[in-house]
Amino acid sequence: MDKRKATFNDVPALVELRKKQLIDEGLPPIANIDMNIDNQLADYFNSAIADETFISWVMEDNGEIIATSGVCFYTLPPNFSNPMGGVAYITNMYTRDEFRHKGIASELLKLVIDESKDRGYTVIRLHASEYGKSIYEKAGFTYSEGYMSLRL
Repeated sequence: MDKRKATFNDVPALVELRKKQLIDEGLPPIANIDMNIDNQLADYFNSAIADETFISWVMEDNGEIIATSGVCFYTLPPNFSNPMGGVAYITNMYTRDEFRHKGIASELLKLVIDESKDRGYTVIRLHASEYGKSIYEKAGFTYSEGYMSLRL
């Protein structure tokens, strides 16, 4: 297995795995509404990869992406505990069923944490699904202000 940063060529796979993630987390398309979000997801990934407001590390097996990670970078008004106002938000963590429980998500999580640190972010937030909660807790995330957070 090989890990690497996602590129524009990976956008179709990021779109498909994001939809699988949403369904696994209990957010399936709403009945009677056209919920084809492929174009919106592709637009987002292309734009955010281009301006580096979203970084994704992927894991491949025989040239196929089997797991994704992601971190979005944004700025809030500064406050006393975060004078920079910068927030790294972890999202898009997904591993195909047959590759789960092999440490892949933890390995990708470390890469997005390191990416956040390297960029000078001191706050990382996320909303954890039931699937991922234990991975984040093992990495040191705790609950705070409605988020799970990790102070770097």
